[in-house]
Amino acid sequence: MGDPAELRDVPAIAICATCGDASCPGHDFEASGERPIPHGRRAFAWEDEGATPLRSLWRTSIASASDLDFWVRASTAPGAPVGPAFTFALAAELVAVTAVCAPLACALGCVAWQWTASGSLVGSVVGLAARIAAAFVPLMILIHVSWQWAIARAGARRGRPVTRAATLRAGLYACGWDVATGPLGVLAALLRGRFAEARARVRGNSTLFREATRCWLEQVHGVGEEGVGAARRATLLPMAALVVVALALVAWAFHSTFG
Repeated sequence: MGDPAELRDVPAIAICATCGDASCPGHDFEASGERPIPHGRRAFAWEDEGATPLRSLWRTSIASASDLDFWVRASTAPGAPVGPAFTFALAAELVAVTAVCAPLACALGCVAWQWTASGSLVGSVVGLAARIAAAFVPLMILIHVSWQWAIARAGARRGRPVTRAATLRAGLYACGWDVATGPLGVLAALLRGRFAEARARVRGNSTLFREATRCWLEQVHGVGEEGVGAARRATLLPMAALVVVALALVAWAFHSTFG
């Protein structure tokens, strides 16, 4: 890939994940989720074979959530493969769901032990959390892909079309948002003393989909603000259906554990 000292000379065109400065020339390659490659194209760190998986997963998750312009550019790069995006989505949701379910299982297991001193009940609580986690990993991937597919279809009706591969890549890499805005992302910012960044990541749970919709429609389909509302309405039906699926999976987990 070349000497990292040489790559630092490449001007940053995305928000630096280390300092937050869009014009930063020093951290972009090493600390953000973006890597410079020939001919000016930019790609996700996950697609860099020279990086370790966990570091690439973290950098890609943070970059995709903090710089939506980069998320769009890298997702729609011509000829970019779908395979790495799928493995990233699987790894990201495994980390994100575990980061939520594991602490809950520990807390509820401690409460169950304090109340009943029953090892079997503690085991049931842990089993319940494991079943929910196993069900929600693929479900969260499906939610991101379905949302992206609905947005892309709505945008294509009003503006330029986009390839299925680009749409799928965008939805799969959006799974990284769950890592960045989840407990791990917020905790990492807090431990580094970046309280404003931690608040921004918490807010991302409610604002990121809306901002990403606007960014995608403008850059990919050439659709302005007037099309954002219609695109978001297009996501209501598939998202409502997936909420029902989520509730059914939770009910199944409870029935399998305690039924």
